[in-house]
Amino acid sequence: MTRSDLAKRLARQFPGISAPGAKELLDHFLLAMKEGLESGDTVELRDFGVLRIRDKKRRNGRNPRTGEKVDVPAKKVIYFKQSRILKGKLK
Repeated sequence: MTRSDLAKRLARQFPGISAPGAKELLDHFLLAMKEGLESGDTVELRDFGVLRIRDKKRRNGRNPRTGEKVDVPAKKVIYFKQSRILKGKLK
């Protein structure tokens, strides 16, 4: 499901919101989530899950083509943990 699919679904479910308005609302929501994660906050959506930033340590890797050892630098990654309710619905 794409962002425009979500916006269309919102516009159908809430007749007072137009399709462009739903897209703008969704864009603001995603921007707020992005800014929260960038500032180090945890984004918790009840009954859905939790998004947070985790640090991955530096490690030694390997180039699969040449077999040569490669240094993989430390980095930050987004971690998502689904809620028990979502997990139960997906089973």
